[in-house]
Amino acid sequence: MKRDVVVAGLLGAVVMFTWLFISNAMIPYKSSLIHRQLPVDAQLEIHLALKSNITENGTYSVPYLPNEQQEAIANYRSQPVYSITYQGVTHGEGSPMTLTPFFVALVVPMLAAWMLSVTTDRIRSVYLFRVLFVVAIGVIIALFDDVLQMSFGPQPRDYLTFLALNHLVCWTLLGLVIAWRLKPRTT
Repeated sequence: MKRDVVVAGLLGAVVMFTWLFISNAMIPYKSSLIHRQLPVDAQLEIHLALKSNITENGTYSVPYLPNEQQEAIANYRSQPVYSITYQGVTHGEGSPMTLTPFFVALVVPMLAAWMLSVTTDRIRSVYLFRVLFVVAIGVIIALFDDVLQMSFGPQPRDYLTFLALNHLVCWTLLGLVIAWRLKPRTT
């Protein structure tokens, strides 16, 4: 059984990584949601403002000011709400490459395969139930992560909707592969 879980998890990792690569790097729709082109002059102005005001890595949010400070900014209620995540990454060759996506794409399908392997015989006995079990894990994650973010902070709804649907497709593909590999228990 352990071997089946590992193999199912590895196959799931290949599917997850492949789908996320395709949907994030090859399909132009996501980039059209997040890469809004600014004129070069505006980019330079923003870069200079960030470099002179942000000195440490972190997320900087400008959602609200206390009532007594709102008077200092003209038309405060019509000003944009935004957050900026700064990690010190540059466009240069020295930018750090993180292995986190590879680690997540490996561990998460393994956990899903393990969870399916320890579920009831009733779920394990039907292929569709096995698929839906894995998809349900993805739906829970999408509800918690993507959909919940729609009600917090200044995130574009079309972008978050795309992420939620993208994750649902990813987990469906993951469910199809893991359920195919993890057969019902034999007695």
